[in-house]
Amino acid sequence: MTVAIAAPRRLVPREVPDWHEAGICRAFPELSWVHPGAADPFSRPLKAEREVAELACRVICAACPVRLACALGALERGERWGIWGGLDFTDRKAVAKEFGYELPGAAPEHGTNSRYAKWSCRCPDCREAHALYESQRRPRAAQRRLAVADEPPVPVRARPVRLDLVAYRRRTRRRAARR
Repeated sequence: MTVAIAAPRRLVPREVPDWHEAGICRAFPELSWVHPGAADPFSRPLKAEREVAELACRVICAACPVRLACALGALERGERWGIWGGLDFTDRKAVAKEFGYELPGAAPEHGTNSRYAKWSCRCPDCREAHALYESQRRPRAAQRRLAVADEPPVPVRARPVRLDLVAYRRRTRRRAARR
């Protein structure tokens, strides 16, 4: 018995787009673009911290030369997290409805790296897409590490930390007595 299986549609390219390297966001590693305001992916920032971080991300995106490509890529992939091209989830949802894109948060097509990485799909097509993505990403990451390694190290002088609790208590008692 022969079974014919149709190949999945490939709306999203399997390789890393060229515009990734030209994004201004790469110059700001201290900002979290996926979880703005969070110290790590598992913490929830305060509303004020999140709003400040989102505003910073949007201001940086406003000056980015690849903003449109970034936003379109996020719409095509159905990104549910983060700031992409200056758009957050709510903005991307509104744009998707208006221009006929699939709503963000829907699983991307099989055979894409984002389906493998973000949705934990381990089908053969998604594994192949992830392997291709990694084979293209790793050499670029190695080149960046080598470029950074060629720069002379910045001397850092560390001071030893002394914890003198007796003196600290004495000082705080004196300050409290003066008030």
